[in-house]
Amino acid sequence: MDLPVAKPPATSGPLPDDALSGVGRETAGAGAAVRLLAYTETSALLNELLDDCLATLRSTHGAIYLVQDDGRLRLATGRGYSEEQFEQMRSISAEAELPTACPFRERRPVFGTADQYDGGYPEIEAFRPDVGFAGWPLMIDGSCLGTVLIRTGPRAPDDAERSLLDLLTGVGAHRLEHLLAHGEPVSGATNPQLGQTVRMIEDRSRAARLQLAIAGADIGFFDWDFASGRVVCDEKLCQMFGFDPQLYDEQIESFFAALSPDDRERVEKAVEAGIRSGDFDVSYRIAHPDHVVWVRAKGRVFTNHRGEPSGIVGVVQDHTQEHLRESREAARRDFIRAVTRGIMGALSTQEVVDTAAEAVLPALGARRLILYVREGRWLEFAAAHGYSAEALAALEEGAQLAHEDQRLWDAILTKPVFLPTRQAYREYLGDAFPPLPGQHAWAILPLDSGEGRLGVCAISFSEPHVFTEDDKTLCVAAAGVLAQALGRARVLDQRRRQLTELQRMMLPRRVPELPEVDIAVRYLPSSEGLEVGGDWYDVVPAPHGRVMLVIGDVQGHSAKAAAVMGHLRVAMQAYAAEGVGPGALLHRAGRILADLDTERFATCLVIEVTLSTGLLRAGRAGHFPPLLREPGGGVRELQIPGGLPLGSFADNYPVAEHRLAPGATLLLYTDGLVERPGEDIGDAVHALSRRFYRLTDERHPHTSALAPLADALMAPASRHALDDIALLLLRRRDQ
Repeated sequence: MDLPVAKPPATSGPLPDDALSGVGRETAGAGAAVRLLAYTETSALLNELLDDCLATLRSTHGAIYLVQDDGRLRLATGRGYSEEQFEQMRSISAEAELPTACPFRERRPVFGTADQYDGGYPEIEAFRPDVGFAGWPLMIDGSCLGTVLIRTGPRAPDDAERSLLDLLTGVGAHRLEHLLAHGEPVSGATNPQLGQTVRMIEDRSRAARLQLAIAGADIGFFDWDFASGRVVCDEKLCQMFGFDPQLYDEQIESFFAALSPDDRERVEKAVEAGIRSGDFDVSYRIAHPDHVVWVRAKGRVFTNHRGEPSGIVGVVQDHTQEHLRESREAARRDFIRAVTRGIMGALSTQEVVDTAAEAVLPALGARRLILYVREGRWLEFAAAHGYSAEALAALEEGAQLAHEDQRLWDAILTKPVFLPTRQAYREYLGDAFPPLPGQHAWAILPLDSGEGRLGVCAISFSEPHVFTEDDKTLCVAAAGVLAQALGRARVLDQRRRQLTELQRMMLPRRVPELPEVDIAVRYLPSSEGLEVGGDWYDVVPAPHGRVMLVIGDVQGHSAKAAAVMGHLRVAMQAYAAEGVGPGALLHRAGRILADLDTERFATCLVIEVTLSTGLLRAGRAGHFPPLLREPGGGVRELQIPGGLPLGSFADNYPVAEHRLAPGATLLLYTDGLVERPGEDIGDAVHALSRRFYRLTDERHPHTSALAPLADALMAPASRHALDDIALLLLRRRDQ
């Protein structure tokens, strides 16, 4: 008896595209299996099965054939071909050398290309050179009900596609067997009772129908009857739950007892939601004595003749590995986000390395990180974290030696290298770059950015280290972020050097040597940002044995602020050289700044010292008073009346007079030396006074000269200057 060709339903449910990649294939396959188990008509079942198989292989042409009483394969449903083409292939002998018959005859999936068949069947238009065919048998316990045939390209299905098609055809065969055995209608009509097919399946028990051979798929099947509380399941499901299939009591209480206690409530709520919606879907853990298994259960709720929920039929898939992968991937994403947030805010190469080291090294259990950058044909040491000064010197020397062997650096720059022991290190790098004491494993990572290969980063461990795949993934990902940040930081470093050099050119190239006093000056650019500041100092010999000390700070950090500073310094230098006193000098500088129409202000301190007598005359425009260290005494701020900052149209700057005793030291500075976020400025000035006093105490002979004293005063700020700093020291010599 012939089975009429089933027409495709108005709405079909093929697998979505996103179910056809990676671990999502098996999960999507579980969902498709549940849908297949829910069909109550053979025509709808066959159409759904064919659509799912087509979607798996991304094909538009396919057919399902079922075996008939006479042993021939008869077309049951099809897609994509014309009526004429279907007519050519409506009934096929099981012995034919065709892609439809081979899977049926051989009881296994078969893949072939059109050129294997077109010679024997030249009249069949569907055989073209670029066409391939994938055929899957519909198997039940060693017997075959028919075949699913899908037209493909010349590429054979991959392992994931094969596994998914095994699942779909196995479940489809199971459901087809059940429908035919129970006289379910075909296309809504009376069941034609497909002779041989029905006779093969009519005596099978309920449990046997659930025993599907699905190669490579960690999926078990269950049938839960609410009234009796019995759960019929297959051997795979018993294995997941830790049940002995021979002793399993088929009671739902046994299932719930196997759940992780933390997940029982979630499963109960999922059952309640499934009864309301008709679909059951939940992930949970199964608690074994020595491990935990993550599974996902999907099913369909069935109702009795009164419309009341009567049970759930579904599948359970072991997705422990998927869960672990997702957890690892989430941890990696969080790690890379944290590294990126930190590194991409760094503004210098050393800051990039320090930030990367603080984020990456603890996650890997490593201790040190060093960076070499490409300079022409060579690699040069750029920055490091966790190394002593002696070790850094050895590393720099080793790099220079390795320059003699360009092949060595080319090898390092080719791909990531993971060296778990010192022996592996020596075998890879030879004697040109000997390992340092205390280092026993290395990850050597090329740094690539959009501009090409920038250099190489080496992460070292204090013990031998076995690099897991996660370790390698984290290292490579961190190296990618590091390379991007390094490329940016190197550009910023270069720009910072250029701008700093520009500002230094605006400051005095040298300080005049005077017979009665010693003078030292220092300037430190900010480590924050790229723009130059407006801090300046000057020492100008004046007529009649005097010297004019000037220190100031133009508002803002930009090239424009630096330009205004340069203009002011030159003008004030010219007036001071002519003998203009402190008050008049500030007044004229204020007018000059106002005339520049910059909307900027500047603070300034001017001190005139008569070298022969030590007479000191000072005026200030919004600037910090100087600190004076008396010989044999303490440190105090000189009392100098404060005027408004330059540029505020002030006309009067009072001048105060003091006497600078022989051996006394005067300190002039800008705000960068004392200003700290969250710290009171008065407390900061007081702390500077204490440090100034301590460093000029007789117990610090190394600061008796002004140059070491200037360095010591700048040292705390030099590690991380938030603002530009200018400093000027003057000491009157003992007579």
